[in-house]
Amino acid sequence: MRELKYGMFFVLLILSLSFKAYSEPSRGWVDDVEVHRLVIVVTGGVNVRVKPELQGCTSQSGYGQMYASILPEQPGLDKMYSGLLAAKMSGKRVSLWLADDKCTIR
Repeated sequence: MRELKYGMFFVLLILSLSFKAYSEPSRGWVDDVEVHRLVIVVTGGVNVRVKPELQGCTSQSGYGQMYASILPEQPGLDKMYSGLLAAKMSGKRVSLWLADDKCTIR
């Protein structure tokens, strides 16, 4: 009986960790991704969709949970956009720094 309790606890722990990993957006570096789509939003910021796709982000202007965002007040926004556009056009892969659980690129 005691072994069953510990076994059940272990299974529940693994399931909860797995669910958390897939339900929350990443923070920190997202390495070796392909720029799939760039969208300039009405506020002047940029939404970025990459492959493999992100999940659980809060994008600007309601673009959905698969878009990371560069906010309009981000210093160097134009340079960041240029670099991402060049990567998209050339097929090069990039790394992005996600600063928070909304997937804000910094």
